[in-house]
Amino acid sequence: MASIRCDGHEVPAQPGRDVLGCLLDHNVPIVYLCMAGMCRTCRIGVLSGAEHLVPMTPAERHHFPQSRGEVRLACQAVMLGTGDVDISQRPPSPSS
Repeated sequence: MASIRCDGHEVPAQPGRDVLGCLLDHNVPIVYLCMAGMCRTCRIGVLSGAEHLVPMTPAERHHFPQSRGEVRLACQAVMLGTGDVDISQRPPSPSS
């Protein structure tokens, strides 16, 4: 089964679920606020496995126009369930 690894935690990657929901389901501490892609609070860095997430949403493109998927919003990054994804709550700067 595919998994999400985040700052020392590992949880199952549920296909069709956003990263934030998967982490919260398993009590992994993550900073978040709106859960709708508006506030950028749940910004994450994708260290590897970006190909196992759906493409960036318009909200993510708005916040991170230069990103090629290395900076995402955990509430918008939906798992495909096809492989492991490594993320960090300490992503590169938002302008990346």
